Amino acid sequence: MAVGSLGSLGIGSGVLTSDTLNKLKEAEMNAHLKLYNTQLETNTSRQKDLAELEAKLLAFQTAVNSLGDTSQFNKKKVSPSVSGDSAAASLVVGSLSNLSNMKVIVDQLAQKDVYQSNGFQDKTASVMKSLGIEGTDGKASFTITQDGKDYKIEIDKSTTVAQLAEKINSATGGKIEAKLVNTGDRDNPYRLVVQSTETGTKNNISFSGDEKLLEAMGWGLDKDSISAGGLYGFRPKGAEDKDKDKISGTFSGNSEDKLLSSGEKTSFTFVIKNGERYDRFTIDINDQTTYESLAEDLKKQTNGKVELSFGEDGKSFTFRATNGGELSLFDGGYATDADGNIDQANYSRDDKATSLLSSKFGITLDTSTPQGYNVASNNENHIQKGMDAIFSVDGVKMTRPTNTITDIGPDITLELKQKGEISFNVTQDTEAIAQSLESLATAYNDLMINLNAATKYDPDAGTKGNFVGVSSIYNIKSQINNILLQTITVDGTITVGDSDTSDGVKVSSKVSLSLADYGLTLNDGVLTFDSGKFNAKFNEDPEMAEKFFVGHNGFEDIDLVGDKISSFDKDDIKFEQGKFTITYNDETIDLGKTANGDPFTLTGKDDVEKAQNLVDHINSFGLEGLEASFQIINQGSKDQQIQFKIKGTSGSNLEIQGDKDFLKKFGLSPKTIYSVYKEETGTFGVLKNTMGEMMSSDGSFGGYKDSLTKESKNLNETIENTKKSIESRYDTMWSRWAAYDGIIAKLNNQASVITNMINAANNQNS
Repeated sequence: MAVGSLGSLGIGSGVLTSDTLNKLKEAEMNAHLKLYNTQLETNTSRQKDLAELEAKLLAFQTAVNSLGDTSQFNKKKVSPSVSGDSAAASLVVGSLSNLSNMKVIVDQLAQKDVYQSNGFQDKTASVMKSLGIEGTDGKASFTITQDGKDYKIEIDKSTTVAQLAEKINSATGGKIEAKLVNTGDRDNPYRLVVQSTETGTKNNISFSGDEKLLEAMGWGLDKDSISAGGLYGFRPKGAEDKDKDKISGTFSGNSEDKLLSSGEKTSFTFVIKNGERYDRFTIDINDQTTYESLAEDLKKQTNGKVELSFGEDGKSFTFRATNGGELSLFDGGYATDADGNIDQANYSRDDKATSLLSSKFGITLDTSTPQGYNVASNNENHIQKGMDAIFSVDGVKMTRPTNTITDIGPDITLELKQKGEISFNVTQDTEAIAQSLESLATAYNDLMINLNAATKYDPDAGTKGNFVGVSSIYNIKSQINNILLQTITVDGTITVGDSDTSDGVKVSSKVSLSLADYGLTLNDGVLTFDSGKFNAKFNEDPEMAEKFFVGHNGFEDIDLVGDKISSFDKDDIKFEQGKFTITYNDETIDLGKTANGDPFTLTGKDDVEKAQNLVDHINSFGLEGLEASFQIINQGSKDQQIQFKIKGTSGSNLEIQGDKDFLKKFGLSPKTIYSVYKEETGTFGVLKNTMGEMMSSDGSFGGYKDSLTKESKNLNETIENTKKSIESRYDTMWSRWAAYDGIIAKLNNQASVITNMINAANNQNS
């Protein structure tokens, strides 16, 4: 019941009035709530001032964070000698690169391989009918070969030109693009354009299959010219399916006999198939080549992957793939272009090679095995030949299948644009750091003005800031200044001798540094920045500056060295799934399988060849940052041993698992080696961490901010609860006073009646 809702209170008594009760309640409200309201006003004022202080702190923290970030100190500035549309290339250099300059000459851009078909009158017409092809049982097919993969395209009499394009796109999975174009020709406007999706000779297109169909399409084959990606080689006629890693035969004469007559030359190309991978090795033969020198050339030029051995009878020989792959042979070598230059994107058959195989080795090749054949060199339907980019970097000639080059150095991207020459100068980009230091000084000074005002007490003026006596706020200044003024020691360089002349020599040393060395000084509470002093000191040793500002951290490399093993070539080592696995970068490889998923067999004629094949097998999986190698101990002696090594450089843990006894054959055992993280924090790294902790909810500033919020909430709740309590009590008092007032009024009425009766009696008696 609200006080004052009954205005009749006090009528009976003339004392217990609503005005009296309201005054009593107001006095009690003031007495109880005055302290709480004062505290709430102080809290509100502090929260307002704290919000202003927080804005200053956040601005300062932003500047600190940028200076505590490693990437800020590794930004590179690239200055090209030529810019705009006339530039032959562009260069982007990231923070991980140490490149200082580069000269690039672009001789040839990479481009796609593009074919067009003969014209068709109607895109919805049957291909076979339009070309006059009957096929076999109304069907025909051809194969497109690219980078060692065959894509068979089958058509029938109902297949239209448009559907043929769809079949090519579907079969090649996007590696080759087929599309219909309208050339505007009056009679046969539609042509099928087939092109590699990506640039480079490795993506060149070649054909095999129904030769009549290909001829009619405008892609007649030159069966003496084979694309590098389509060279599979031939096996000898009559060769059995077993021992596919060998090609054997007999020869007449002696191993010292020369293979060719004076002035003659030719080539053999050996092809090794492992799963879906093909390795091709072209061996040149001239009039000085003998059987023995051919064996030496094979071993050297194939890195031991193909060997030529001779039987004890002096008449037999064997070509062998030492890694157990399927071995084939091609009677020819690299093609040559019109200028006589070697064209490594194509192979050409040579009658001299065919004759040499027959006469000196007794080998006749079975050439029925399909290869990826090129069209004739003068075929106008080959409208653009796929090419690799040819360029030089600092005088070193290079080729790449793409015009975007990312593998010439860490964190370097070179984009080739056109033929020409260009130079790049790469320097440390200190402008952003200088701007961050300038921003830091400004943010610091703004912060301190606010902080000093908030914590200042002036007894003479009788004024004080809102945070006088609040240690969480007062200590911010000392926390920051202690870090800004500290001196730390880092690994760097000093100049011994005269630093202003060539007599000065830089040597590695521990160097004590402060921010004042880099132009950031604190005088009378004001932070100033000298960019000239900063640039001079920074350029003395940028790496040292980074260590001082940010610190240095990273994972240490992992070096796993196995035990030395003596009987590696004598043990029967059979790989099976799960017996030897390696986990690195969260990827597990099972050495029981090849990278293509085929069963792996360890081969080799001795321990060194076996060790090399195992190392090649591990590295073929391409785990980033992981490299396997081996060392030969006491090479050539009876005590020769093999020691395997695995190195990890990408910061991942290394895990070797499998059968304990099987791993022991390689000097290894099941184990996990953990990568160790090493961290050294620089000045702004420390300040960055300090500011982060300070501003967090558990930190001094963040915690105080939360406490004010909680205090405000509690005060408002207390005030509200106090009001409700007093209101409730006075509602009760109102009810009681109303009852009392009624009783008094009744008694007054009774007294009045008695008085009237007495007065009436007195009047009668008188």
